[in-house]
Amino acid sequence: MKRFLAPFLFFVSSTFGTEIIFWHAFEGFLAERFSEIVEDFNHQAKGYHVTLQYKGNYTETFNEGLLAFKEGRQPHILQVYEVATQTMMLKPEMFYPIDELMRKYYKKFDPDVYIDTVRDFYSTPDHKMFSLPWNASTGVLFYNKEAFKKAGLNPNKPPKTWEDLEKIGTQLVKAGYVGFTTAWPAAYHLEHLCSWHNLPFATNDNGFQGLGARLNFNGPCQIRHLSKLADWQNSGIFSYKGRFTAEPEQFFTEGHCAILLQGSNRYSMLKKASPHTIGVGFMPYWTDIVETPYRLNIGGSSFWALSEFDEDIYRGVAQFFSYLSQTEIQAYWHQQTSYLPITEAAYYLSKKKGFYEKNPAAEIAVLEVMNPKRTPYTQGIRLPNYTAVREKIIDFLELALKGSLSTTEALDGAVAEGNKLLIQYEQDLENPDVLD
Repeated sequence: MKRFLAPFLFFVSSTFGTEIIFWHAFEGFLAERFSEIVEDFNHQAKGYHVTLQYKGNYTETFNEGLLAFKEGRQPHILQVYEVATQTMMLKPEMFYPIDELMRKYYKKFDPDVYIDTVRDFYSTPDHKMFSLPWNASTGVLFYNKEAFKKAGLNPNKPPKTWEDLEKIGTQLVKAGYVGFTTAWPAAYHLEHLCSWHNLPFATNDNGFQGLGARLNFNGPCQIRHLSKLADWQNSGIFSYKGRFTAEPEQFFTEGHCAILLQGSNRYSMLKKASPHTIGVGFMPYWTDIVETPYRLNIGGSSFWALSEFDEDIYRGVAQFFSYLSQTEIQAYWHQQTSYLPITEAAYYLSKKKGFYEKNPAAEIAVLEVMNPKRTPYTQGIRLPNYTAVREKIIDFLELALKGSLSTTEALDGAVAEGNKLLIQYEQDLENPDVLD
């Protein structure tokens, strides 16, 4: 990795400097790439040194951060995944909002440089940024070009709509393939579905207006979509392979199914694991719901500056966050990982350098989240205790796919049980010890 000379960092520190402790959940390739960026900052930083400490997966890292703050041993920076964003926002004593921090310690801070979709997800309704977006991603459609050829399909024409996917899936089944599978079923078949089609997921603008939001994704369009999934599973067009990443991806890369719905950031990993040529397309949409799709919501994580440290620490955190937001740094991370760039400048720099000619998944994801058709339903899901709520939703989706419940019963049950968890969490806010 080349050394990126930040415009505000002119001094190469010859001493260790003030240590900034950063707890994260990156593993493998992502950890290697992020470590390169951090090492580059440390090489240039004036009087500061960021020390990375891996704390397990997203859930483990977040839970350890909560416990550490309660015990007074918290890190200076904590990586928090998007489903815990609202939970974090409800703990204002725990963090220093990035908007305030950067305006105090880095006068050139401009929130408008960030892509509005990722910026707004981590901001209050009055546009106050609480954390720094970093590894943001969204869903795309991956497909096996060899399988398409074998089925007599155009290998350069992925399905654009769900109607197309049904027809293509039927031909793929005849050729000996399962049509498609999916990772993260709640994300792709409810959260993305609702955003892409401008459908409600929860009240209070999907929770962005604060507490009191209730799930309401059990409408006729969502029920119809889940019914189709159940029908397609019976006919072989669709096969459910679990709620996480490994099994669906393996099912795709080993050539058993021809289409995978997964995050754009998985493109390079899928290419390495698959002997087949992989094509990329946009997420499908139902043409009888919308003429063209709306904006797609994001997943991923952001970086939070935790509370109860002195000004010297926060000057270092501000310097580090400014460094991470630079166009060249963002473009490098984006190009290495296919995560979304968090600034528009990084997207245009990548385009200028021809990156998307060989990495179409990365640009498709950017175009999905920069789609000008935006409404309160397209900004994502921001609910308290959403980690637990989402697991409950998936429980009911699986019951529908197994045929244990009708699709109407499953979505009604997911809404009812999910809302119970939301209500209980709101009640527990009166007793912080319960939440901690």
